[in-house]
Amino acid sequence: MAARYTARGQALLEKLGNALPGLRPLAENDFPALLALYKSNPFYLSISQEGPPTLEDCQEDAAALPPGRGKEHKLFLGLSQESVLAAVLDLVEGYPEEGTLYLGLLELAGPLQGKGLGTHIFSALSQEAGAAGFQCIRLACLEENLPGLAFWAGMGFEEEGRSTLLKGGRKVRKLVKRL
Repeated sequence: MAARYTARGQALLEKLGNALPGLRPLAENDFPALLALYKSNPFYLSISQEGPPTLEDCQEDAAALPPGRGKEHKLFLGLSQESVLAAVLDLVEGYPEEGTLYLGLLELAGPLQGKGLGTHIFSALSQEAGAAGFQCIRLACLEENLPGLAFWAGMGFEEEGRSTLLKGGRKVRKLVKRL
């Protein structure tokens, strides 16, 4: 497995795993649990997708990469609690610039939202990303996701621009947190 990621990505994965017991890379056999997690978030589904999520959506999310990045730069991770998938994280190192860790997705199971888990996950991610040499974390949040925008502002993110997603034409706010 060590050759699957860059050295910095592997080090980040190991440190995050220590900080967040139950965190591990997701594999194809995890997709039914990931699909259940996606389905547990009706509000986010209503603003992010045209229809109900499918196993194909899980496969696409696991494989999706931004321009100039290879699969060795991507960490598609799940956090399990009591044998249930509680959260998914999609991280891409070095996008759009080398010192950036891009957070493509942090989604919690619906029943676990608002209980401090997202804050706990992001606090560990922020600390370990800084220790791994990343200068900032960037993400795009759907403009309609007002709870998400409030969460990210509370985590110290600042808006650095706005854009429209190619897939679906949804408007997003580009956010950054310096580490």
